[in-house]
Order: sequence, then C-alpha cells, then structure tokens
Amino acid sequence: MNPTKIVGIAALASLVAACDVQPGLDPEVAQQVAAARIDPDAALAVKVGKALGVDNGALPYGVEVTASDGKVDLWGAVDSTAERKRFEVIAAGVVGVRSVENHLRVDPGA
Repeated sequence: MNPTKIVGIAALASLVAACDVQPGLDPEVAQQVAAARIDPDAALAVKVGKALGVDNGALPYGVEVTASDGKVDLWGAVDSTAERKRFEVIAAGVVGVRSVENHLRVDPGA
C-alpha cells in the first residue's frame, strides 16, 4: 500500500476518534477537547456561558455555569423570574447538555 494512503487513513482514524470524545458534544468542541486535552465539562460550561452571554460581559448579573457529565448548573442572581427561566431554556438548548439544574435566585436589584 502507498505510504501516503497509510498516513491519510491514520489521520482520518485520529479525526474520527477525536470526534467521539464524549457523546453529545458537537464536533467542534470534541476536536478542541481532543486537540488541547481540555476538560469536556469545562468546555461545555464555556459553551453554555457563551450562549447565555456570560463570557462577553453582556449581562449585568454575576451568573456562573458549571457542568458535569452533561449536567449543567446555573448559579447566581437575575432580576426576574422570566430571566431565570430564559437562562434555563437557553442552557438546555446547547448541544451536549443533558439536563439543567437552575440555582439562579431572583433578586430584582441584580
């Protein structure tokens, strides 16, 4: 067999293995986990934080996101019940999230 084909097959096998790091993770995050040895829970928490706008400072609240085996926990305070529910729905819609535990408290002055 041609050495180039062997290298190509090996590269393809590595890519397929990298995409199967954790079931439920989207391929982009799976590749980041495989390439950089990122903790998949931390990667999922960052992804949920981005979806919520936590990472870019767009929110006036101090909301924290943690994750463990696809279970996401939301912590902190928001200013309304509607906002609390909105965060939960957004987090639940992120690829890789299996469940959401909403610990956000409603504080109208948040």
